[in-house]
Amino acid sequence: MRISPAFRILFGLILAVPLVATAAIVPADLQLVRWPDSSTTFAQPIAFRSPNDGSNRVFVIERCSRIRIVKNGSLLATPFVSISAGCNSEQGILGLAFDPNFASNGTFYVSYSAPNSDPELGASNDHVLARYTVSPPSSDVANPSGQILMRVPDIAGNHNGGDLHFGPDSYLYWSIGDGGVQGDPNGFAQCTGRKKADNNPASCHTTSGSGPTYYLLGKILRLDVHNTTPSASNLCGVGSGQPAPYAIPPGNPFANAATFPDECAEIFNWGFRNPFRFSFDRQTGDMLIGDVGQNRYEEISFQAAGSGGQNFQWNQCEGLHTYPGNVLGCSGPVGSVVPRLEYSHNSGISGCSITGGYTYRGPIGPLRGQHIFSDYCAGRMYVVADPGAGVSSWNYETLSGTPGISPIGFGEDAHGNLFVGSQGGQAYIFYSDKIFQDGFDN
Repeated sequence: MRISPAFRILFGLILAVPLVATAAIVPADLQLVRWPDSSTTFAQPIAFRSPNDGSNRVFVIERCSRIRIVKNGSLLATPFVSISAGCNSEQGILGLAFDPNFASNGTFYVSYSAPNSDPELGASNDHVLARYTVSPPSSDVANPSGQILMRVPDIAGNHNGGDLHFGPDSYLYWSIGDGGVQGDPNGFAQCTGRKKADNNPASCHTTSGSGPTYYLLGKILRLDVHNTTPSASNLCGVGSGQPAPYAIPPGNPFANAATFPDECAEIFNWGFRNPFRFSFDRQTGDMLIGDVGQNRYEEISFQAAGSGGQNFQWNQCEGLHTYPGNVLGCSGPVGSVVPRLEYSHNSGISGCSITGGYTYRGPIGPLRGQHIFSDYCAGRMYVVADPGAGVSSWNYETLSGTPGISPIGFGEDAHGNLFVGSQGGQAYIFYSDKIFQDGFDN
């Protein structure tokens, strides 16, 4: 299968190492089935979302152009909303999150790359977070114009992150990559304030001199989008003294402007290379983050529900290893957390870029509580049987009998059914024959 030039940049070269088969997971009839039918093809389906509104609709992001709806098993011809977005390299429409009160307020949020025609804050297309509405909420066509809440400058077209979820605390979480320059020589991922692109990681908070000033790269932001800030102090998304169309949750690590006047209050977690896809366990509230590695290691990071903001180590570490190099036992910066799972590009997965997934909570009983992820190059599905908070390191196995695809994103519907989209346009649902006998596979 050919890989587009954009995704060669994102995921690197495929390693010609055979995939090592492991024991099959139960139930034996578990499989991936083309969805919504065998003939439907999307344009790079990168995310799947459903609001908690009883409509049984599934919304699918087509990366470069629009969000579409599958309703009653059929793909609607008219898009839910079309968005003008830059789509070079790894850019595009990257995230979608429905407000917890969507059924009454019709509000949803989208993250995307600013279109090429926009003036940019940095050297590349800005990261954009926007609020959209649909009225009434049951309508299948949204209002075409959104309100931009924040723009974040970018230095290159790759490592965009871009995933978007409401957490169990009803705050909005938004992942942003380190900017895309290989190895993060500017130290953006570890800088929690503003800085120039000067190839000097030690110059965090230095904003004098020519060229753009960068901020919020290599982070997961946490925002209160239900409130506003009349006059910003240590917000990086707006200038000092300016109003902001969002507020800062009090638990954000740099929320206190008196203590952290030069840090960015929007930051919750930091130290990421490219947290391309992440998810919340809908039962426990734990956060699981697929962070794409550099040349050697891919990782899944874990944050237990209720935890404060944390440092996830890039670029001092790649996986469990000191970067650059190959020394086992990287301790990382003080107070940082190590990944829960890593695999090398030369491992049995023989991959090159992790596609973060979900802990399954849907109708297939034997699969519940197990974490499913994939790798773009290997193209198989992998399962962590017990992703509990007390496990120090995870083991995974290959889900047998699934087609080899180029997975670019997962998603759930309101019932916990799990979907995965392929770069080639196919979408799949995780399926067991028993579900349709009694509505539940126990």
